[in-house]
Amino acid sequence: MLDAVRAQIPSGPRLVAFLAVIYYAALRPEEAVNLGRDDITLPPLVWNAATCKWEEPADNWGELRFCSAAPEVGAEWTDDGTRCEQRHLRSRPAGEWRRVPVPPPLTRLLRAHLETFGTCSGGRVFSGVRGAELASITYRRAWDKARCTALTPGEYASPLAKRVYDLRHAFVSTWLNGGVPPAQVAEWAGHSVAVLLKVYATCIDGQDQIAKRRIEDALGDPGGFEDDAPQEPVEDG
Repeated sequence: MLDAVRAQIPSGPRLVAFLAVIYYAALRPEEAVNLGRDDITLPPLVWNAATCKWEEPADNWGELRFCSAAPEVGAEWTDDGTRCEQRHLRSRPAGEWRRVPVPPPLTRLLRAHLETFGTCSGGRVFSGVRGAELASITYRRAWDKARCTALTPGEYASPLAKRVYDLRHAFVSTWLNGGVPPAQVAEWAGHSVAVLLKVYATCIDGQDQIAKRRIEDALGDPGGFEDDAPQEPVEDG
């Protein structure tokens, strides 16, 4: 899907990392739009003496740390005539920060984006092709074209990844299905635990067998006591 977005000229290449942030870090679109360079920590490259090249480190995890979002409300509703309004994070008091881990695939995409496009006004990472605010119609239209290109007609007509916001849902589900504790997922996703359990109940319900296997591993139970095993019959003579 991201390759299908990248192929759209002129805006596609600069939208790849934006959409990847919504997926791999489960950000809301209004949070990703407002992401600044100072909000991103990437591990430094390491020098490979054998190849004489800078390369990604073995531990290639980064972090996002941010405290505001910029939902699109329309220029007529903002004081400065911009389409987006600066607000604190949803479900959090003003000034409270949220930290989200950046997995290696997103680290690589963000590094490539910054090297290619740099930042725009105010240090924002994502923008339109002329450096203005990234409009929701731009990334929604690109995502729809990517779905049409990458999916079968039946998949395109289905709800599969229908909205850009579905990328966020997909990775929150990935965290849960990967066994990350719900409290930690709620912290990363900017939810309360109660909301997380309600919205993603099906993912959490599916953890029963995984949880049972982990309990068995923790107990070190080989599957029964030797005294309970059936005894072989002893033949006379």
